[in-house]
Amino acid sequence: MKRVLICYFSGTGNTFKVVNEYVKFFNEHGYDTTLFNMDNKEFNLNILEYDLFGIAYPIHAFNAPSNILKFAKSLDKLPKKTKKSYFIIKTSGEPLKLNNISSLKLRSILKKKGYVLTNEYHYCMPYNIIFRHTNNMVYKMWNIASNVIPLDATEIINNKESKLSYVLFGRLLAFIFRIEHWGGRFNGKHYKVNDTCLKCGKCIKNCPTNNITIENNEFKFNKNCLMCMRCSFNCPVDAIKIGLFNKWKVNGSYDFNSYDENEVQTHQKYCKKSYQKYFARNQKRIDEIKTNKNI
Repeated sequence: MKRVLICYFSGTGNTFKVVNEYVKFFNEHGYDTTLFNMDNKEFNLNILEYDLFGIAYPIHAFNAPSNILKFAKSLDKLPKKTKKSYFIIKTSGEPLKLNNISSLKLRSILKKKGYVLTNEYHYCMPYNIIFRHTNNMVYKMWNIASNVIPLDATEIINNKESKLSYVLFGRLLAFIFRIEHWGGRFNGKHYKVNDTCLKCGKCIKNCPTNNITIENNEFKFNKNCLMCMRCSFNCPVDAIKIGLFNKWKVNGSYDFNSYDENEVQTHQKYCKKSYQKYFARNQKRIDEIKTNKNI
């Protein structure tokens, strides 16, 4: 049986939701799939033992999160003349082409270690910061993603390469936007908990960098924040203030399965053309497959 390894990081569940669809597809097609959650600090798997290898992450300020880059740097350099192909899965709240540059630093690190990118895919999933997407938009996002993922996974198992195109001066832009890695650590120290806090400890337990502690019965946010939003998004009483970006805070999980024709759309003009192109392009792929199956 062929084997698949997917190493992933998911801040508030979007990337994990996408990865699970890949797992379902691979398992249904005779692959034994292993998931490595990058919340875990010890990576002791031999990548060369797997037929397919993938990395999945949410895009942070048009870059891969800093823990993804640390993971890539921690991997051993492959033996001389040994090459290992890999694929990338990434998610973000908007379908801007600028998001394509998020993998450039990751690709550079892995290339020096002998890894070769063959496939790369980007899926729109709802924001956990900036603003809350409407249920209708979330429904539409997931409907597209869940129907396109089998098409993308098919390309991977059929060795059909598929890569994203990059904008002009992409490496420079990615370098500039990586200030978010430093900015996240700075801003994370300014998180606070208000009086509605239940002291349930959910934020402490779930923080991927163990950045939250309690000292003298008070919450302390330290200097290792990834700005993944897991603590504030999942707080059951919306008690966490996220520093300089508190006006952008989004709290509470989304319902991916509901659709209301009467729902009032918010932020209608935000990335409107990009969303339209993203949905139309992927819907065309889905329709073409359905048509070919009916022939």
